[in-house]
Amino acid sequence: MDKYTYELYSQLLKTSWKVFLIILGIALMVILFPYAKDVLIMFIIAWLLSVLLSPLVDYLESKRVSRGWAILIVMIIILALIALSFSLIIPGIIRTVEALTTKLQSDVINELSVKTEAFFEKNFNNAELARNVTAKLNEIGVNLLNSLGEFFKNVGSFLASMVIVPVITFFLIKDSRRFKRAIISQVPNKYFELSLNILHKVENQVGKYIQGQTIDALIVGILSTIGLFLINVAFEWPIQYFFFIGMLAGLANLIPYVGPVVGAIPALIIAILNNPPNLGMVLIWIVVMFILVQAIDNSLVSPLVVSKSVNMHPLTVIVVVIIGGKIAGAIGMLFAVPLTGIIKVTLQQVIWGLKKYSLHSISPLKEDSFLNPKGGEAA
Repeated sequence: MDKYTYELYSQLLKTSWKVFLIILGIALMVILFPYAKDVLIMFIIAWLLSVLLSPLVDYLESKRVSRGWAILIVMIIILALIALSFSLIIPGIIRTVEALTTKLQSDVINELSVKTEAFFEKNFNNAELARNVTAKLNEIGVNLLNSLGEFFKNVGSFLASMVIVPVITFFLIKDSRRFKRAIISQVPNKYFELSLNILHKVENQVGKYIQGQTIDALIVGILSTIGLFLINVAFEWPIQYFFFIGMLAGLANLIPYVGPVVGAIPALIIAILNNPPNLGMVLIWIVVMFILVQAIDNSLVSPLVVSKSVNMHPLTVIVVVIIGGKIAGAIGMLFAVPLTGIIKVTLQQVIWGLKKYSLHSISPLKEDSFLNPKGGEAA
């Protein structure tokens, strides 16, 4: 066997082993995923939090606060804010579900059923159809309450298991530089500078994206709360727990196309159950308000605070939301789009960096050479 044939054989053998190990790794992930799903979700949430909080930790460290103390201070502040939020939101959830249950069992539903039957009997001369419609609506209401109860039960169990997330987040932030060095140490020397640049830019872009999504959700929640408050003032408080519904709309806004519906449905249901004298106008204004909030978000807020580089085709968004829901339910739907955006940003930076490296392979890479083809910093 000559030298050329031996080298070709060795290269083919190495490639075959790599392909085999990749396929084996994918197969193991598929097999083990159902058992490791909860742990994986915890690590993903912890990593997202570490990316979100790292700039604040770096700022405190620049003010001569030790990194350990800086992380501890930031974590205490965040945990206090989370505890305060849950102390406001969880009681609201309980009161809302209890109120909906009471309403469904009260005379309000009977009154609505009578009105619906009268409407169908008058306009369609079909009392049987009216009874079927009202029975179906009652069934939908009961199923919705059962689903809400099950959902909140699952969320409660999930939150109980999330107590370990702050600990994981602490160590991810504390040892982030060590993790980077470990990753870079595995890269061949000729790709060292390229890898360092790509890692730095990916980290910046992912951080900006997550921070932008968080600010966007907060603004949408505030706008929704203000809108529901104004509707309450104008129509003698037909929507109870408007603060909880507004914040829920902001959180749900992280799920494109699904979020606005998740925010609007509770407000519409509560308004219907309260059955104010001008119910039709209240429902119209609720719908109009959520449409206006989404228009403001899509045209003004999102383009300003969320990186445009992670824009995805609507079909892609729908597919990843469905996949996320199948994998991890509501939590999967919530994190599907941000994670897809992060993966997209990472791939864009890696591919673009490799192309740039091939163009500058003769001369050493410089940090200021890593610009977009349009001339600006990579977005």
